[in-house]
Amino acid sequence: MKKRKVKRTKPMFKRRRSPVKVVLEIVLVVAILLGVAFLGYSVGKPILEFMRGRENVPAKTPESTPVTQDTLPTEPTSTEPPTTDEAVTEPEPVEEEGRRILYVSLPSGIGSGVDGYLSQYIGYAAENGYYGIELDLLAVGGKIYYSTQNEIAKFNSAVADGAIPDLSAVAKMISDAGLLPYARVSALSDHIASWDKTVCYLFENSTSTWLDESVANGGKPWMSAFAQGARDYMSSIVKEISDAGFAGVIAGELEFPPFRNSDLNYVGQSVKSSDRYKGLIEFSNILQDTVGSAKSYAIEVDAEDIVAGRAEILKDTSALNCKTVYVRYSSAAVGTRIDKSDDSAVSYEGLSEQAKITAVFNSVRAALAPSGVTVIPAVDTEEDADFLESLGFDTSMTVVY
Repeated sequence: MKKRKVKRTKPMFKRRRSPVKVVLEIVLVVAILLGVAFLGYSVGKPILEFMRGRENVPAKTPESTPVTQDTLPTEPTSTEPPTTDEAVTEPEPVEEEGRRILYVSLPSGIGSGVDGYLSQYIGYAAENGYYGIELDLLAVGGKIYYSTQNEIAKFNSAVADGAIPDLSAVAKMISDAGLLPYARVSALSDHIASWDKTVCYLFENSTSTWLDESVANGGKPWMSAFAQGARDYMSSIVKEISDAGFAGVIAGELEFPPFRNSDLNYVGQSVKSSDRYKGLIEFSNILQDTVGSAKSYAIEVDAEDIVAGRAEILKDTSALNCKTVYVRYSSAAVGTRIDKSDDSAVSYEGLSEQAKITAVFNSVRAALAPSGVTVIPAVDTEEDADFLESLGFDTSMTVVY
């Protein structure tokens, strides 16, 4: 019998798998699912947040374009820590001290305009670097330019019309401007108060007043260097000035009148003696004592008198307490010739002004060199002061007239 061919087909039931393989397949499926879930979360969350955020964003409105400034290059900054320097104190500017003293005389009858008149000179001195102001308070001839309390001066009308009513106020006005107030007094040239017999020259052994001329020719009395009344009178004047606040006093005309030979006989031995100069020195020493050591005191002598040998106040400077001498130079007063006391003469004929002032002060310097006094020029102009400075004179305290 013929065998029947049997066709093989897939079985109806799968073969049984091993447990290990089943576990591996499950783990692999779980891992795949976890990976898909992680990827979906990572991508989906930002998208959801972005979509939620857009719902809260307001509609954008057009804005103006901001204006920007050009960026300027800057210096590179240091990375080093800042250092703290000690505070640097700038030196204060040193004020230049004033030089020279400006002489001021008051016109008679100025009255209530005295403050305005003085203010002009004070302003000029302050603006032009002066050191001080010298007021002529007792002028040549005896006029007093402030309201003195001296009875002899008031009785003889020695006070000028429109005199300074308050001397202390004037001294303060000068000081407030940064200047030092000085006073000039003409010590022995008085022809007003010297009508009082206690202060003037009298005829010897008489009470008659000596005059420098006859009454018909306008003769005048002079203050006597020997009279105690004259010493008291001038002491009273300089004390008022010092007490008013003036820094110093310069006394001029410490000299005798121009006695003629006959006058010497009338007045007597006091003026005929060869040592009469001692009366001038004593008079000056009394004034200096009255001014006081806290203030400055100087005398003024004309240059022509020194050159001529007529300056008797300087005859014995060892007895003269004052060691500061102002030498008054005026080209007009010197003239072209000086007759000396020894009958010789000095001529300045044909000299230039600078050559003339040089010759005069060379003679002054030679005459006073042995005396030990300090010579300070008193001149008419700043130019004269500058020129004398070039000759070696210290002109920081020079008086400019």
